[in-house]
Amino acid sequence: MTTAARLTDSTSVPWTEPPTAEEILARIDELGPGWRERRRALDEAVEFPHENFAEAKAAGLHALTLPTEYGGAGVWLPGRYSHWYEALERMAWWETNTAQLLQVHNHAAGIIAWHSTPSQRDHFLPRIAAGDFCASLGSEAHLYENGAEVLESELTKVDGGYRLTARKGFASVAATAKYLMVWCAVEGDTPYAHRMLFAVVDVDWDGVELLDDWQMLGMRSTISCGVRFTDVFVPDDHVVGTPGGWVTGDPRTFSCGYAANHLGSAQAAFDFLAEYIAERPDLRDSESVRVKLGQMDAQLFAARACLRSTGARLDRGDDPDDCEADAVRTMHLAKDAVLTIPYQGFDLVGARACHERYPLGQMMRDARTFTLHFRDDLYVERLAQLALGNGFSAKGGRGGSTPFEAGTGATAQATAGA
Repeated sequence: MTTAARLTDSTSVPWTEPPTAEEILARIDELGPGWRERRRALDEAVEFPHENFAEAKAAGLHALTLPTEYGGAGVWLPGRYSHWYEALERMAWWETNTAQLLQVHNHAAGIIAWHSTPSQRDHFLPRIAAGDFCASLGSEAHLYENGAEVLESELTKVDGGYRLTARKGFASVAATAKYLMVWCAVEGDTPYAHRMLFAVVDVDWDGVELLDDWQMLGMRSTISCGVRFTDVFVPDDHVVGTPGGWVTGDPRTFSCGYAANHLGSAQAAFDFLAEYIAERPDLRDSESVRVKLGQMDAQLFAARACLRSTGARLDRGDDPDDCEADAVRTMHLAKDAVLTIPYQGFDLVGARACHERYPLGQMMRDARTFTLHFRDDLYVERLAQLALGNGFSAKGGRGGSTPFEAGTGATAQATAGA
């Protein structure tokens, strides 16, 4: 019997009551060995992890961010942020591509749940709980083209809804999604961030085209292709949120989610190195090797301590801007760990690390690719601005959780109202 079938037979799925972090982690650990075993083959074939997703659905991992009244686990919500970050870290420890895909789906599902009207929630959430996956389409940076990325996608009002003509890139989960949650804006003259909401587009609607453009250094099995929308009709009841609501009415961000994923991947690389070194007396007895391994251990501890601290602050309901500043610090440390530990591991292991029987090469390629989601220089520059007394807005300034113009987050709102 497969893992998915066994869980379906023995477990109420998705969730009949809010699970503890330990219950979520136990389900992840049941699936993790299979995910890791398939990792290399999926990378070589550039193939979406359909089997992993079937298992994740059977285990309820597709409903982590749905409200509990719809059968979800109710994480990435006030009081239960930390559960989400612990789950992401553990999933990434087993297999970072699958973790990233489930992260994107759950973020999209959580956004739909938060911003929908009651009737929209009653329409979308039972379907998502039953296994309809969601992709989140924000980026307008296109492969094979040069030029600055800008957010331009707009909805044009027509009778009964809107028309959408746009092109989005890096559409993780699109290969198996039912819903494409498109970040776009209604027409108007105000800044884009204040007009932005979400169009929930069925992947099989007329005018939707998934592009065959995914040839990447790493994160190959995510199949994060581009999507073209050509005069797609989006009915009113598939337009979620109010203009600007993500910036002004939702305290959540993505930074700790990405940090958790990077941290789990970095820990997996460290654990491989520690196990390999322990079995080689020449490496195990080398003081310089042990020093480097000890430095990596401390690096991971620092990043994890920041993640736990920031998650606890979010759970307590501390000021969103202060929490996001800590989240940016956490992201910086986690990115540094996942980029340096696999890379430095090659010097510790030696030439054998380049052989594909070992996971270090794919770990390095995946980390280099995934960490480019947010540029680190843009993150730390915002911390410098805060240190210089210029304030910090959780959702204002390129390089934060949302790449919009400066001054659109909670800090700017408070200042404008003062």
